[in-house]
Amino acid sequence: MPDSLRAGMPWSRRLAEVAANPREAIYGTIVAMGVIAAAADGDEPARIILADTVATLLVFWLAHVYVDVLANKVHEAGPGRTVVPAVIARQFSMVAAPALSLLFLLLSVLGLLDEGLAVTLALWSGVAQLVGWGIAVARKPGRSWPAALLGGAINGVFGLVIVGLEALLH
Repeated sequence: MPDSLRAGMPWSRRLAEVAANPREAIYGTIVAMGVIAAAADGDEPARIILADTVATLLVFWLAHVYVDVLANKVHEAGPGRTVVPAVIARQFSMVAAPALSLLFLLLSVLGLLDEGLAVTLALWSGVAQLVGWGIAVARKPGRSWPAALLGGAINGVFGLVIVGLEALLH
């Protein structure tokens, strides 16, 4: 959702927006982690890693918004004035979810955090987010805590694979 529409929205509502669409949040986190790991492999400075990650997230987000609006147009008479803002809001969790990883990179760009540490924290925070999203997705339909923890572990494995690949490439 654009900042102009979110300006007065409390943080709890913004978090609820992201939580309402965990599929896109998981996707955005995995995309961000993949870009961070690939860019870090090339020994790029944090500012380039951050720019590449943000640009990639925005391109994927816009593509998802576009496809979602087109799908709505196919299934209905056409996208009304409320459809596009609703799609933007629904898809925004793809960009918002990896915010903590982006913050670590930004802190490095500002000289407040070592670049290597920023990349490491960005990737491991992504793993933690994936575990959390896996648990949240599993608990939503009322599954037991052991089943939810298993779901979180499985989801976290994707993040660990990305971190492992980054470690192997370095």
